[in-house]
Order: sequence, then structure tokens, then C-alpha cells
Amino acid sequence: METNETTEATPEVTIDDPKAVLAALDRAKADAKKFREEKEKLEIDLNSKDQLVAEYSGKLLREKVLQKISAEGIKDPQRVLKFMNLNNLNFDENFEVSGFQDQLNQLKEDLPEVFDAKIRVGGQADTAIKASVSTQYSATQLQAAKILGLLK
Repeated sequence: METNETTEATPEVTIDDPKAVLAALDRAKADAKKFREEKEKLEIDLNSKDQLVAEYSGKLLREKVLQKISAEGIKDPQRVLKFMNLNNLNFDENFEVSGFQDQLNQLKEDLPEVFDAKIRVGGQADTAIKASVSTQYSATQLQAAKILGLLK
């Protein structure tokens, strides 16, 4: 006698109401589509919220940096802000700007004329000394200037 192992391993399934099974399958497909569309909508909403948070965070960071620059006694914080890399600055857990002091110290080394009023004024005052004026005087004019103490 020969045994058929394939028939013993897989039991036969009989569908009593095929229309009900098809209807359940259609409902499951519709539910899956509805949930997929809701998920996509929620992902879009989440991405737009993340983008909005990033935008406001950037604006807040910029304002905090401007306040810190002004607190350093710099009269034109917008000018200094142009030289700062805001991508390297972050907020700490207390919403204070971290990394600011390092960048400011580097800028003070690189651009001392922006931070020190003496260098700003002195640098402009030196320009008159550096200008060459070639006025020719006669020997008599040079002797008169020497007598009057105008030449040393």
C-alpha cells in the first residue's frame, strides 16, 4: 500500500461563503489604504512642524547672539554677526547659546579693529602720517622755517 504524504500534510480548506471572504478582503484593503493615507498626512504635518520649529529656532538663536554681542559692548552687533558662523552655535538645556564665547574670542584675535576703539581711531589717524606730501621749498624758505622753529 502506498501512502500519500502530501494529502496528509495539508488539510483541505473549504470556503462556505466566498462572497463574504471577498467582501472582508475588500474592507481590509480599504482600511489599509485609509491608514496609509492618514500616515502620509501625519508625516507631512510632522515635517512641516519640524521645519517651522527649525525656522523659529534659527530666529531665536540669531536674536540671542545679537543680544550677547551687544552685552559685550559692541556698538554695531549686526556687523560682528556677519563674521559669526551660526551653524556652529547651539542651545544648551537652559536655552543659552553654547559656543558663542569661543567664536567671539577668535573674532577678537582676527579682527581687533572691530572690538577696540583705540585701534579703530588710531588706524584712521595714521592715514594722514602715511600720506606723502611733496612740497618743494626754496633754500630761503627752509632757512626761515629753521629760524622760526618750524623745522627740527
